[in-house]
Amino acid sequence: MGELASYLVEEAYDEDGTWMVVDETVATGKETAPWEQEWQGQGDWVEVGPNALACQTHRDVRPYVRLELWSGEPPLTEPAWDHSWTTEIFLRSGKIQLMGFYSGTESESRLLDLGHRDSTWLVRAQHKTLENDRETDFPRYIYRAEIYKFQFWRPIRFAGS
Repeated sequence: MGELASYLVEEAYDEDGTWMVVDETVATGKETAPWEQEWQGQGDWVEVGPNALACQTHRDVRPYVRLELWSGEPPLTEPAWDHSWTTEIFLRSGKIQLMGFYSGTESESRLLDLGHRDSTWLVRAQHKTLENDRETDFPRYIYRAEIYKFQFWRPIRFAGS
């Protein structure tokens, strides 16, 4: 089992409710935009493509996102999360940030550096609607919000490279 190496918590925002976790190369225009690529969906809340994950949020609720880097596979999902899905994603720079899907607005350009370029990562995407102030991983002033947690770790077959 892995250990949490680093994380950041951000508020995601886009006028129509669609936002992304993107590799820095997408935000700077060095890689193809996510909407020009093939996507693999998981219901109506997250889609995965090379260098990005796209999420759809209700317009009247602000989404808060926690991005986490783990040294190995994180502990199994708590049953309190409404949705959970694990998949692989390729990231060109290995530096990720939030960005509006249509507006292209970045969330203050804060980056989480995963530490490896040109790598495939495992990512566990989790989502739920928060209706209280008891979640310790998120700011206490949030009362009603959608929260997302994305946990990244390297597959065992790549761990030594």
